[in-house]
Amino acid sequence: MKIYPKLNIFLNVLPLNAEKMHPIFSRFVLAKGVLYDQMEILFNASSFEIKGNFPCKTQDNLIYKAKEVLKNTFPQIQEELEHCCVEVEKNIPSGAGLGGGSANAGAYLRLMGEYFGIPQETLMQLAPKIGADVSFFVSGYESANVRGYGEIVEEFFENTHYKYEIFTPKIHCDTKVVYQSFDSLLTAPVLKSDFFFSPSVDLLFTYQREELNDLYIPALKAYPELEMIAQDLGERWFFSGSGSSFFRIA
Repeated sequence: MKIYPKLNIFLNVLPLNAEKMHPIFSRFVLAKGVLYDQMEILFNASSFEIKGNFPCKTQDNLIYKAKEVLKNTFPQIQEELEHCCVEVEKNIPSGAGLGGGSANAGAYLRLMGEYFGIPQETLMQLAPKIGADVSFFVSGYESANVRGYGEIVEEFFENTHYKYEIFTPKIHCDTKVVYQSFDSLLTAPVLKSDFFFSPSVDLLFTYQREELNDLYIPALKAYPELEMIAQDLGERWFFSGSGSSFFRIA
């Protein structure tokens, strides 16, 4: 299975709630192009294993967390889940604002859903327990408005699905650090509700990257080297998530 990254056409960060978390309001698009991971699941393995060039321990991998959620929800398939080998050819970089780890977990859930006959609605209910962006990748949508903490996913119908060029510098952006930078700027978050109804291409041709992504300026503060990269790329390159990837319509 090919697993494509996501891009944030816009990312609106909303005020902290009682749990000291920022809800978001965003447009996610699936960036179908030359950058993708590939996944294959081998059943009847001697034990559960994740193969791939992952920068984390197995227990911290979102695929592992997805397996644990499935195991706890469906104890009748626990034995089979513990005898699967998940092989991933990793190409989507981490710390890049592309949702690579969530994309892998979403693909794993979809494949397991097909194999065990788990309904799509059930997988969507389980996805938020694994990670913030997993719901989008489980949905199968190419474009969606995403709200809350990534668990509210509403398909957005685009007239055309564009191809995107992605540039990821050798900078790993820590999402937690970027959000801390956002808070330190004492910005008053404002809901940009008009973005909700606008086609993605219209947004990209109308607004600048700092207007579309509330985390762009905080990311520059946390990782100053991004500013020179942005200047070299030019105005029509946009910023995805908490970074560090820039993108444009190909």
